[in-house]
Amino acid sequence: MKSDLTGPRVYIAVDLGATSGRVIAGVWEEGELKLVEKHRFETPSVQLRGRWYWDFLSLYSEILYGIRTAVDVYGAAAVSIGVDTWGVDYGLLDEKGELLANPVCYRDSRTNKIVSALTEKLGKDLIYSETGIQFMFFNTLFQMGAEVAEGRTAFKSAKRILFLPDLVNYWLCEVQATERSIASTSQMLNPHTGMWSEPILAELGIDADLLGSIVEPGTLLGPVTNEVGEAIGMANISVTAVAGHDTGSAFMALPEVQPNYGVLSSGTWSILGFELDEPNTSAAAAAAGFSNEVGYEGTIRFLKNICGLWLLEECRRSWLANGEEASYETIVEAAANCDPMVSLIDPDYEAFATAGNMPEKIREFCRTHDEPEPKTSAQLARCIFDSLALKYDYVFSVLEKLTGKKLEGLFILGGGSRNDLVNQLAADALGLPVVVGAAEATAVGNVMAQMIADGAAKDLADARTKVAPSFSTQRFMPRAGVVNDSIKKRFSRLID
Repeated sequence: MKSDLTGPRVYIAVDLGATSGRVIAGVWEEGELKLVEKHRFETPSVQLRGRWYWDFLSLYSEILYGIRTAVDVYGAAAVSIGVDTWGVDYGLLDEKGELLANPVCYRDSRTNKIVSALTEKLGKDLIYSETGIQFMFFNTLFQMGAEVAEGRTAFKSAKRILFLPDLVNYWLCEVQATERSIASTSQMLNPHTGMWSEPILAELGIDADLLGSIVEPGTLLGPVTNEVGEAIGMANISVTAVAGHDTGSAFMALPEVQPNYGVLSSGTWSILGFELDEPNTSAAAAAAGFSNEVGYEGTIRFLKNICGLWLLEECRRSWLANGEEASYETIVEAAANCDPMVSLIDPDYEAFATAGNMPEKIREFCRTHDEPEPKTSAQLARCIFDSLALKYDYVFSVLEKLTGKKLEGLFILGGGSRNDLVNQLAADALGLPVVVGAAEATAVGNVMAQMIADGAAKDLADARTKVAPSFSTQRFMPRAGVVNDSIKKRFSRLID
């Protein structure tokens, strides 16, 4: 931490999403936070011998380049670096701290047979009561189970596991630390005790030392190494363990203080929930598939993952491969001109979770569920947008029942919030106002954690109060007649 808080202070946010990565400079000066994107890059997974990996060394080189570009501009005003990524994935290190293999991508199919095997052994009730996490095939728990079942050499040789933001932090400052918010995505951490789940580790045959002790988000880890200092052109800069799970950082950046608003982090995944003081690991929460992820200052993000704009991203990939025009802006504009609520799907249909030929998967769903088949790319996009809005409404109503709260509106944060059509459709489906905050909410939360560690803000409440005026909000009010009970009943039949 630097003691002199006068003049501009720059916090560098490294934000890795499952589609793209960003290095953003958060410039805090005279009571205003400005985000300046210094580098954006793709984060593709690579298939090799039937397995999907992240090319993480390549991503690390992009990160260093982005930090260097920020340092070149802001120099000594740069205070610290924070890293957030998607959840559940990890790297395996040997006794010398060397990476043993490229991290496996969470969408890889290696867990297909493991989910049922582990849940049968341990029981879903025990797993949920121990972790409070939604059952999803890619959770770290099942990836660990796959490692054990395969007897993978890299896993057997590993002396330490670091989740991806923790791995980047380690490479930057040589400190191996497991940050709590990213650890809580694993389905191996007990949100009540704050410790690794003993029965789960015992079943896997894993020692807790492999996963390491846990540090809180906002922990100052230390200065960058000499090697990193040379690469970025600055030695006097520290690394802060921010809320390493991107959703944890995004939830920090709520645009207003509205205690009765739900929160939707919109991107590749749509993650809808509410901030609680204590975990809810009830049988009803388990049956509804809600997660209890730990956030900054011990808050609980009580939420549910919904397959989000991944559906459109995969469609775009198919269209581009076929030589079609598929810019995001063109697609949204064309979809807005289509008739509403013509074709509906369940965004969380199992076949949609994996890559490849998404347009045909959607058409096949419609054919087999007596829905009109979307013919054009615009109709496919409209089908996705309408269905997401209806899924938000469905999950929102479940959230109200589980929390016992009558929610009055919805915040939408993240890159997907740039889609005004989906924002408006969400308001129409919920029949409630939708307030859209910063599109780069994850970077804002990342910066806020660094500001607190640096002393520029006292705590989360103070950081929210100070930062909120820097970003304008947009409000969408529900339109009458776009979504009616008949449409909602029709949609509910698709997901039951």
